[in-house]
Amino acid sequence: MAHILVIDDEESILFTLDRFLSAEKHKVSTADSYCAALSRIDEEYFDLILADINLGDGWGIDILHVVVRRDLNTRVIIMTAYPTSETRAESLRRHAKDYLVKPLRQKNLVRSVENVLQ
Repeated sequence: MAHILVIDDEESILFTLDRFLSAEKHKVSTADSYCAALSRIDEEYFDLILADINLGDGWGIDILHVVVRRDLNTRVIIMTAYPTSETRAESLRRHAKDYLVKPLRQKNLVRSVENVLQ
């Protein structure tokens, strides 16, 4: 069981991913903005963060910089509904463990999370 933070500005995505990951016995916390995510990271340790790229008040890829700067032992998966080769390359350059394209299928999400947590 891992403690996972899901960051997305769409409530339906937060609800769905919480449900998918909780069904796999993970402890799930959510944040609906970049600032809310930073607050959650200040308060708790997470084994894994799933971050949407486009957040209302920031860029999800910047979470990767926060993890590195704070020397956290947290893995990050980037998610997007608007994939580009540039955001994929930037995510991987900043050490994202995976880059997922929405809409996310439960089976693919669970497989990615399992692989990243190993």
